[in-house]
Amino acid sequence: MKLAFPWALVLLIPLVLELFRRRKTKQSTALLFPSLNAFAQMPQTLRQRLFFLPNLLGYLALLLLIFAAAKPQIIKETKGIPKEGIAIELVVDISSSMDMSMPFKTNYLSRMEISKKVVSEFVKQRPNDLIGLITFARFADTICPLTLSHDSLQFFIQDLAIEIRPNEDGTAFGDAVALAAARLKTTEERYKKKRDYTIKSKVIILLTDGDNNCGLHLPMEAAALTKKWGIRLHAIAITDLPEKKTIQTPNGPVEVEEEPLISARILARMAETTGGIFRRASNETALSDIYSEINKMETTKIETERYHTYTDIFPPFAATALLLLFLRALLLSTWLRRIP
Repeated sequence: MKLAFPWALVLLIPLVLELFRRRKTKQSTALLFPSLNAFAQMPQTLRQRLFFLPNLLGYLALLLLIFAAAKPQIIKETKGIPKEGIAIELVVDISSSMDMSMPFKTNYLSRMEISKKVVSEFVKQRPNDLIGLITFARFADTICPLTLSHDSLQFFIQDLAIEIRPNEDGTAFGDAVALAAARLKTTEERYKKKRDYTIKSKVIILLTDGDNNCGLHLPMEAAALTKKWGIRLHAIAITDLPEKKTIQTPNGPVEVEEEPLISARILARMAETTGGIFRRASNETALSDIYSEINKMETTKIETERYHTYTDIFPPFAATALLLLFLRALLLSTWLRRIP
């Protein structure tokens, strides 16, 4: 508990002085009698023994009012405001091919639905980082700018939907990566001017399941731009399980996996160029493991500025004081009324 206005407690000084004065003088209004010997042997009634009660109630009420004026508070919540972290652009494919089914636990979901679940869980593990969301099919769009407000970001992730318009369908991850790099670069420059948050490193996580078949920027062109601006690119390809073929060797037939698709080789090269990693996922578990791997890789010492929110608790003290004053007035005008 803390006091918002502790200086209000100085009002206790005149209260204490008044108590000291009354105790020292012990003056009271009374009727004069020649002698009180006749009353000396009479026992005191309950009413007489409680004559001190109105004064006590008055002092207690003043004490509670002074304490309420100091505005006592209790800590409601403690949070940390991040002062530095990593800036991450999540780049997600929403082309029509993301509607294909993919193993999810004991059943199947679309690649899109599984991606949303895994990406959402990844965001929950990065509370101190600036994270943005870019989607792409034929065109790349900024869905959510880089933000520390991850509740808003989660809303956009859950609202992701596959592009169903034929004229908008396609896969332009070259454009998407170039847009993500530009967003990261611009945000870094803006925060350098504001000086309230330091971006320790910049990262793009690209998730796609197709070949780059449209757009203005070639994938390696976007990768070169990303490398130039000091951004690391991690690429994830959602694919079916690699097919296997049998080849003849001097030791007999051997079963090997087919050569990776051209898109997979391009994504691997893009990631390698920028110092990132390339991984392939064919089910929900593999995709989740890849994001967990990236989460462990992209770590840095986070500096936060902590702040507290408080709840005022003075109303009960003020209400009790008013109740005591009411009770005092009631007693002085009825049962404990004194004349004069």
